[in-house]
Amino acid sequence: MEEAVGRLKNIQPMLMGVQDGTLRSVEADRFGIRFFWTAGQATVIPFDKLSRMRIFHNTVFEGPCPWFVAAKVSEEGEPPLVRTATKEAARELYSIIASLSAAAGNPLDLRGNLGGSSDTPTKEALKNAGLKKQAGVVVNLVEMGGPSEKAGLKAGDIILSINGHAIESYEHFEKTIWPSLDLSSEWFDLVFMRKGKKESVKIRTMPADQLPVPPKSLSFGKVPAAGSGAKEPPKLGFVLRNLTMSEKSALKGRTGAAVLEIKPGGLAEAMKMQPGDIILFCNGKAVPSVEGFSALLSEGENNFLLLRNGKEITVGISTVTESF
Repeated sequence: MEEAVGRLKNIQPMLMGVQDGTLRSVEADRFGIRFFWTAGQATVIPFDKLSRMRIFHNTVFEGPCPWFVAAKVSEEGEPPLVRTATKEAARELYSIIASLSAAAGNPLDLRGNLGGSSDTPTKEALKNAGLKKQAGVVVNLVEMGGPSEKAGLKAGDIILSINGHAIESYEHFEKTIWPSLDLSSEWFDLVFMRKGKKESVKIRTMPADQLPVPPKSLSFGKVPAAGSGAKEPPKLGFVLRNLTMSEKSALKGRTGAAVLEIKPGGLAEAMKMQPGDIILFCNGKAVPSVEGFSALLSEGENNFLLLRNGKEITVGISTVTESF
């Protein structure tokens, strides 16, 4: 985990947000990774909801950092994105996020990895492939030594079908075809267009026993499991993050932890807590950080001093004893 964070610091100057903001700071804990930009909203990738990621090169994007790392965390809405200056930086960021997610106890399912990435074909890509109308997905990245490269697939090829399923568009592929595929299959049959010629290829995926396995020592540290004899923190119905540099500066030496997410139907929602609230005190004691928060909780009534839009608010929550 420390190695992954160290690698992340090395590529910070090569990262940008969707709205052209440069990276101001980044935080990671067992709940997720958060990128804070000089412009635009923060990019938040919750590890417990992260199912897979992809790298793609936006050929119609004007400006620096045209390589994108997209994380799928929901079936709806736009995926959280981070832009990078180079393909190498995109691969490094992918590896870092995958490592941290595994450390948090949520390793990515790498089955069905074909060793490449695709996107919506541009008019130029369709013309180069010999297609007159929109169809398929265009290959924009082929990993060196990966299954796609070994099978002869190249960047610019437009994939028309996979395992007999015709691909109408990238959206059709992402939302309909990919979820229907058996990712444990050893072989994938692809039909693609290259320079006006339709070709087919069989791609052999990496066997499950050859997929990377996070080392057992990779961990952020976990809440004790039920029955372990250790007391677990109460279930409150929210997810916390550590403070950003600007938040720490505004607090002028005070410490705390910020609410990142409120769980629907939970105790925190009932007490009208909100994302962005900063918890300054828990049961009369200063909250040092996310990591030091659980030690301050009690099994009965918990009282919090919150900071919301510059105003201090006190709330009380009666809890049950479970992991939060």
